[in-house]
This record gives sequence, C-alpha cells and structure tokens, in this order.
Amino acid sequence: MSAAAARPAPDPVAEGPAAHRAGFVAIVGLPGAGKSTLLNRLVGRRLAIVTGKPQTTRRRILGIARRPGVEIVLLDTPGVHRPKTRLGHAMMRAVGESLGGADVALAVVDAALPFSDASSGLLRRVARFPGPRVIGLNKADVASPRRISELAAIYRAREAGEVVVFSARTGAGIASGVRTGAGIASGEGVGGAAPLVEVLRRSLPFSPPLYEEGQITDLPEAFFASELVRERMLRNLRQEVPHAAAVRIEEYDDSRDLVRVEASVLLDRDSQRGIVIGRRGRMLKRIGTEARRALEKRLRRRVFLGLQVKVRRRWRDNPGILRDLGLDA
Repeated sequence: MSAAAARPAPDPVAEGPAAHRAGFVAIVGLPGAGKSTLLNRLVGRRLAIVTGKPQTTRRRILGIARRPGVEIVLLDTPGVHRPKTRLGHAMMRAVGESLGGADVALAVVDAALPFSDASSGLLRRVARFPGPRVIGLNKADVASPRRISELAAIYRAREAGEVVVFSARTGAGIASGVRTGAGIASGEGVGGAAPLVEVLRRSLPFSPPLYEEGQITDLPEAFFASELVRERMLRNLRQEVPHAAAVRIEEYDDSRDLVRVEASVLLDRDSQRGIVIGRRGRMLKRIGTEARRALEKRLRRRVFLGLQVKVRRRWRDNPGILRDLGLDA
C-alpha cells in the first residue's frame, strides 16, 4: 500500500489539535547506522533482524508504530551503497521506492562516525525528497557529545532537515515516557529537545488510521522465517560467506499444530558449501536449531525446520531467484 493509495482526502474541519495523524516514514541511511534497531524499537516487536554486519537488511520492511493520536508506518530500507550486482541494484531500488511513497524521510546517521563522502551522498539522496525531512543522529549512548554537536551543526548548516538525537538501542530520545509493546521502554528527548516520535508525529499529515488495529506489518510469516535463518548464518559464519548466501522458503505450512518450514540456503560457490554445512554437518545443524528456536519463540508454536544447501552460481545476478526472494530485479 502506498501513501497516495491508502490515505483519504483530508478533512479540513478535523485538522485540529486533537486530530489523528497517520502516514509513511521512509527510514534511510548508510549500512550499520541502526535503521533496523530503530524500526524494532518503535514498533515494539522484533521485525527486522539485527547483526553487527553491514547490509543485513536486503528489502523494504514495513512496521507500524502506534501512539495516542498517531499511526507511524515505518519503511525500513537497505543501507545506501554503490551496487555491484543485481541484488545491490534491487536493494537501492527499494530505497528509492520507499522514499517515493513516503510522507516523511528519516535519515538515520551513526553519530559515532565523522561526516564523510558517503554521508554527502546520503544527503544528496535525501535532499531530493519533497516532503518533511528528519536527520536522526543515532547511537547517542556511545557517541561523544563533541561529535554529536559537530554533526548536528553540519546537517543544520546544510538545511538537511530537523535534527534529532537519540539511541535506538537504549530508547533515549525516542519518545516521552511511552512504553511500546514487548516491554520496551522509551526515553525522554535528549538534551531537552523534542523526542523522535513527537517530531515524526507533527511531520505527518492529518489522517485516520491506515491499517487495522493490531496489524504491525504487511509481510507474511514465511518471510520472517527466512530472515531468522539468515540471521543465524550471519552470526555463526565469518568472512564473505553469509553475505554470499540467501534463504529461500520452499514450503511454509502453518495449518496444523506443528508449523512446517522447508528452506533452501543458496550459495555462490561450491567452496562455501562445506563451510555452511560444517564438519559432520555441525554448522548447518547449529544454524537450523537456533533459527527453529527463534521461530518458535516468535510464533509461540512448535516448528519443524528443514534446511538444505544448494549452490546457485551468481544468484545475486539472477532475476528469477531475486524475484523469489521478494526483490524487484
């Protein structure tokens, strides 16, 4: 659902202080800035996988955050980079399409890092956005006050958007004393400034809710099953192997008490197969066991997870495989 298709025409009579607001917020940023951590924090549920490796997110993930009087539809996007494969181009297309359908652009910046050429590239992309823009200086819990002040001055001087300082990990600067779902507590605005939720709220248009109460995403559970397997690969494997791998769901059946999931791990090269499987199959078993437990925790149901490893050379440049993975190739 796009912003234009979802929202009815505004009612000028209803546009008072107590009127409800709703809209789409595209979360963009460089790899590793903390976009997915922020999505999970705002929604109050773990929708996006989070690892210490860059480019963990490969496609747009929609999450719905609700607060009194506002529905914030968040679009988490892959980290902005220069693509070298069809997969990379599809990831950057997801960024552009999310911005194209959004009411607000939220650029998340790692406040622990200095301003760079990559930061300038992100700014140029965000500067083309016609609506309200917000610059979120994330990782305030680890960044030095001096670095935060320097970055805030740079973005304000360039009129990039309203600058908000917060920590997606701890919740500081996210919301004023509001508790989101799953017992995640949010903090007050940093340095007395308005917290992020309030800045987003007042940037969104007046509108009734766009989604049914209780809905928090538009993605099927099969997608989250594939992501949980990939997350365990990212955490257990080193070097280039996890980034050269994809997880494709072959079967997802939740019609019975036992949820049955069959998935294929797709690899670029034969040499990676032994690494993923491990000696006597131990690595693949560990990945499968950890992913199954995470999926059972998510679904609160027993799960059978079957994994098989397949070599599909140059899958990152294969349009058919990318479409199977939900990417516009």
